[in-house]
Amino acid sequence: MSAPVSARAGLGGVAAATIFSAVSGYLVLFIAARGLGAERYDLFAVYWSAFFALTGIVNGLMHESTRAVHGGLASGSPGGARPAAAAVGLGAVAAVLILATSPAWAGTLIPEHSALGASLLAVAIASFAMQAALSGALSGAARWGLYGTLLTVDAALRLVVALAAALLGAPEVGLLIATVCGSITWMLLVLLSPECRAALRLRADVALRPFIARVVQAMVAASATAMLVVGFPVLLKATAVGEDPRVLGGLILAVTLTRAPLLVPLTSFQNAIVVHFADRRAAGVRALLLPVLAVLGIAALGAAAAWVVGPPILAFMGEGFDVPGADLAGLTLASGFTAALFLSGSAALAHERHGGYVVGWWVATIAALALLLLPLDLTARTVVALMAGPLLGIGWHAAVIARTERTG
Repeated sequence: MSAPVSARAGLGGVAAATIFSAVSGYLVLFIAARGLGAERYDLFAVYWSAFFALTGIVNGLMHESTRAVHGGLASGSPGGARPAAAAVGLGAVAAVLILATSPAWAGTLIPEHSALGASLLAVAIASFAMQAALSGALSGAARWGLYGTLLTVDAALRLVVALAAALLGAPEVGLLIATVCGSITWMLLVLLSPECRAALRLRADVALRPFIARVVQAMVAASATAMLVVGFPVLLKATAVGEDPRVLGGLILAVTLTRAPLLVPLTSFQNAIVVHFADRRAAGVRALLLPVLAVLGIAALGAAAAWVVGPPILAFMGEGFDVPGADLAGLTLASGFTAALFLSGSAALAHERHGGYVVGWWVATIAALALLLLPLDLTARTVVALMAGPLLGIGWHAAVIARTERTG
């Protein structure tokens, strides 16, 4: 088989693994909703959100490992740092930070299992750092088949443990374990595959210190989107002290489901979106107008549909998920603003304004957090936060792009 054909087959496997991962993830959410009901769903959903927000940040290591390993192999003299060695140190630091800060957040976010939840999270993130290094090494070496296998096994482990938790009647602790168990996938592959063991020995194209500096920069950039997108239920829980757990659980599930139709495809194709704006750099801010109007229009149509079909879909998910159609419509419309922020951020990247990209996302996140503290009904302030926060971030990105136009 020729190399191009093999590469296409491998990338096809990655695409299939990505789809499987997304579907299995939503199956886990369904299992959790059915098993816990609205009253206890937030206990799982917030933990799930926290874990994937942290892995989203750690994936900065994967991105830089991909680039550095590929550069090292292309140069023919990869004498730099080993990403796997750097991952050991970064994972240890992350674990210590999680455990050291857990007294400040664990009691609020996972009140019934705070010690267990914090310990599992620390161990899982330390392990995931190695998984990110292996993923980056496999991608940088174009071992797409093995990378697809890693994605598939990760998702399958999570789904199997969630099903076992439901069948054994231990949904709360079982779902905490299900959330983090995929982070041991790298161990299984390294144990079974000589090629994966070899991948962990691959080197970057730079020495350890500059490699870690670039990893930290990549992690800071990844944190910008992780907190507002994946981590939003954590922000919601932290600002909803004293709220009815059934209302909070239903709202968190509603936010997750109403965002998916727009955000899943946009995040999957962000690289292509950056290229789209890069080809239209001469148009500057004007290039944003049509795509932003398009996603807001789609969100408006989705809001109308959510008003009608949303409540029965939520009710099917589990006991007590009775979110009104008007609230679902508002949340669906609000998802369009986060989608528009993805577009404006991609445009900023296309103009090579990486700092402006990160700041725009953090402006949106901090504004959303502040708006969640408004003295309004929980759903109302959630909708306001998810509209106004991203709108401010879009404004920042637009200003950055306009300034780039003026300065040439």
